[in-house]
Amino acid sequence: MQSMENPASYMPDEAAVAEIRRHIDMYNAERPGIYRNCTLVAWLAMSAYVVVMGIVTYGALQMSDGTNLLGAILVFAIGGGVWVWRYVWKPLWEHQLGLRYRLFPKVFGFVQEIRYSAGIEPRFLDDLKRLKLVDFTKSKNDDVIGGVHEGMTFELVETQLITGSGKSERTTFKGLIFQFGLAESFPGLLVANKRTGWWDRTMKEFWGTGPSDEIRSGNFRLDETHEFRTSNHVAAQSVIAGPLTSVLTWLGNEWHGGDVRIALSHDDGYLMLPTREDYFALPGLEDDISYERHVRPLVRELVQLLAAAQAVRNIGEVEGAARGRGQ
Repeated sequence: MQSMENPASYMPDEAAVAEIRRHIDMYNAERPGIYRNCTLVAWLAMSAYVVVMGIVTYGALQMSDGTNLLGAILVFAIGGGVWVWRYVWKPLWEHQLGLRYRLFPKVFGFVQEIRYSAGIEPRFLDDLKRLKLVDFTKSKNDDVIGGVHEGMTFELVETQLITGSGKSERTTFKGLIFQFGLAESFPGLLVANKRTGWWDRTMKEFWGTGPSDEIRSGNFRLDETHEFRTSNHVAAQSVIAGPLTSVLTWLGNEWHGGDVRIALSHDDGYLMLPTREDYFALPGLEDDISYERHVRPLVRELVQLLAAAQAVRNIGEVEGAARGRGQ
C-alpha cells in the first residue's frame, strides 16, 4: 500500500494561482481595518455590557430576596457576555469565511465538481448511528468538502461528535469523516470499529453479551484494537483476511491521530480519521494570509486524505480481482 503520488502534481496552474493570490491580497488589504473596527466595537460593547449588568446586579441586591437571584444573574451575565463577544467579532469571522468559499474551489481544482461549505451537518452523519460506528446526539461541523476524484464520489467533513448535555456532555469523536462510493459493492454490511475499554470487553466475554455478528480477522494486533461486525460472514471473511487487514495496517502506520474506523455498506464506504489538529486551517483573524506558507499546504493535506479514502474504496475491487485470479 503506497501513498498517493507527489502532491505537487495536484497544485493549481499559474492562472489559478494568480486568481488565488488576488483574493488573498484583497483579504489582507481589508482585514486590518475590519480587525481594528471589531476591536473598538468589542471594547465599547463589553464595557457597556459590564455597566448594564452592574446596574442589574445592584438592583437585584436591593430586593429583600435579591441574594437568591445572584446565581441566575451570574449565569445570565456569562452567557450574555459570550453572545455579545461573538456578535461583535462576527464581521471578521465572516470576512475569513468568505475567503475560504472563494479560495477552496480554486485550491482544490484537481477535484471535479468541487463543493465547499462550512458549519453545515452533512446528511450522511446519520448513517454513522445506523452502522454503530459512533454514538452521538449532536455535532459541531467545520469544513465540508465534496466532489469527484479519480472516479471516487466523496464528501468529507471535519467534525466533533458529542453525546449528552451540560455537565454530562462528552466528545465521542473529533476529526475527519469520509463518505464515498465503493469501487465494487459489498453484499451487506461490514464494520471495522474501535473496541471499547478492556472492562467492557471482559464483561461481554464473561456474560456472552458481545455482538452476535462479530467476526475475527485472524490478526491478533487488529483484533485487540478493532472489532469487526458483518451481516454477511461469507463475503466479509475474505475481505477482512486480505485487503481490509492490509488497509487498516497501512492506515495505522500512516495515520497517527488515533484509531481508524471503517464501514462498507453495499455501494457506500465510510472512513473515520480522528485528529488532534485543525485541518485546512488558516491563520488567526489578527494575521495576514500567505499563499506559500498557508494555502499551498492545504493541497498536500487533502491529497493525503484522498489517498486514505481511495485505499478503503478499492478494498472490494482488490478482493474481486483476487477472486478472479483464483478461478
